[in-house]
Amino acid sequence: MNTESARELQAIDAQGRFDEGAWRNICARIAIAASKDCRQFFDQYVKVFSAGVDALLKTIPSEFHPAALKIAAQWDYAQTPSDIARGIREHNRAVLERIRAHGLSDSSDSNQNAER
Repeated sequence: MNTESARELQAIDAQGRFDEGAWRNICARIAIAASKDCRQFFDQYVKVFSAGVDALLKTIPSEFHPAALKIAAQWDYAQTPSDIARGIREHNRAVLERIRAHGLSDSSDSNQNAER
């Protein structure tokens, strides 16, 4: 992202309006860069992505932050450690659902049932 021009990272149009499409593209670019840096660790991805969004939020007027954050949430933006933890739980839950949908068992479920 360091080599991208400032023009490519602008979410405010020439009339001073928030450009949702441009912000979506910016979020997608940040997400791609974060996913390359995270090496498949979801919590690391969320931290890197969220830090990138936070840095760019400083470049747009605060009146547009709610709309920008709503869009960034689609890429797992998190503002606090509890947001990150909640995102990790939701991610893990979705992965387990996909595993179960394919008829596979999760070994931790078996272990939990054996302890009960």
